[in-house]
Formats: sequence, C-alpha cells, structure tokens
Amino acid sequence: MDGANLFTMLSAYRPGAASPFEDYCTNGLAYLLGTGNEALATLFRKAAGTQGAVADVTVQPGPDAPLADLGVTFADGREALVEIEVAPGETVERPRSEGPRLRVAFDGGADGAVTWNAIADALADDADRLAREFAEFVRRDVLGLEAVGLDDALHTNRLYALGGAALRDRFGEGVRYENSSSTPVQGRYRYLGTTFSPDGGELRYWIGLVNESLPLSEHYHLMLASKTSPLQEPAGQPRATGNWRWEYWSGMGRVVRPVGLAEYGSLLGRMGT
Repeated sequence: MDGANLFTMLSAYRPGAASPFEDYCTNGLAYLLGTGNEALATLFRKAAGTQGAVADVTVQPGPDAPLADLGVTFADGREALVEIEVAPGETVERPRSEGPRLRVAFDGGADGAVTWNAIADALADDADRLAREFAEFVRRDVLGLEAVGLDDALHTNRLYALGGAALRDRFGEGVRYENSSSTPVQGRYRYLGTTFSPDGGELRYWIGLVNESLPLSEHYHLMLASKTSPLQEPAGQPRATGNWRWEYWSGMGRVVRPVGLAEYGSLLGRMGT
C-alpha cells in the first residue's frame, strides 16, 4: 500500500475492525476548511449562497446530529449544516437547522450540493501539499477513478469506490448498489465487492473479488454473479462463496495486477443488458 498520502493511511483498515472511512472523509474536509483552504471554502460559500469567509467548522455540531455531519459558520453569521455522503443514495436524518442544509455528494443536481468531483478538481493543484493529497484520496478512495491493486482492495475503501464508479459509468446515476463482503477470517475474505441493480430495483447482481479456494488462500478472482439472469462466458460457482446460492457466475481469472474501470466494464458487459 502507498503510505505517502496521509489520507490514504486514514482510509486503511484491517479485516475485523469497524471502518471509520466516513469519519475520515468528514474530518479531512473539516481540517481543510478550518485551516483556511480558500478553494474548498469557495465551493461551500457558493453552495450556501453567501460571500462570507469560513469562520468556524464543527464536526458533529449537536447532540442529535448524525455522525458524518459538519457545522460550518461563515463570517456573515450564516450557519450551514453539511451532510457527508460517501455512497450514493444514502439517507441521513439531520437535525433541524435555520440556515442552509448542504451535502457533499456524488450528484450535483440538487440545491446545496458540493460534489466530490468538484472538491478533487479544486484541490488538485493547491499550493498546500495536504490539500493535494486529499484530492488524490478523493479520486482513489471516494470516486474510484484509479486502478486498485489487490492489497489496497482488501485493506482500504478503494475496491468499493471502484465498484461504484464502474456502475455509475455504465448504468448512470439511477443504479442502486451496496458494498457487500463476507466476514473476514484471519485477515482474509471469502468475497468482497458490490451488490447492485442496474435499474434501481432488486439487488440481483454482484461484482468483486472471490477467494480462490477453501481453506482461504492469498489468491482472488474478479467475478460477476447474477441472481436471476444467465451471463455470458459462464463459470461455476466458487467454493468460497459457501451457501450463497446464486446460479449464474462469470469471471476474469486470478487478480495478478491492479484492476480498474476497464476490467470492471468488460466484466459488466457480460450481463447482456
């Protein structure tokens, strides 16, 4: 794993531990806003409809606030509550607020939305090294725009981010998906990836990594599974998926090099939809 990026290290977790990934995203934004990053502040000022500078930033701004919220106070006195979305379609009950309600999200169509793409673009060439590292973190670990090696796939959020990016790219913003993995055993997964529905209905497809054998090994295959529909280039159900009785499977072989949008797109093409 590349340890040079502070925010990549914040994304890292080990199987069996609760992932604080959403908190890392929130606290990264809070740090950059609170230390006066002008490019990021401009995005939030525009979304809040104010010209005031960011005067104060608070994580979890009240006892009833959800975990991932920020409270942002501007110099003109306006206060905004910000919801952080790290997976499309999340719904979070936020406390009442007299000021604007903002969200950091994937879809920029709604009022008060600051997109992750806009954040990454705004910080990519920032003079502050930490801001540039946060932009890189957002691209890799939130937006899923870069290829993922096996170790990073198993120990960071990057595989989940890649799965979401590939699905949004192929099926559009109407796709529905959830991160899905087995319980890790001694640091290894039987499978991990993304369960999804192309049309927003029943979650009837899955794409991701499946361990090659039982007992579990260090080797994984990139595979696609379908609950109801045959797939092109079919394969047998992997032993490591246990009693997961979905009939249709297809695979691209053992993962020996980083996988990215091209590999995911090729495998999704076997759905015939």
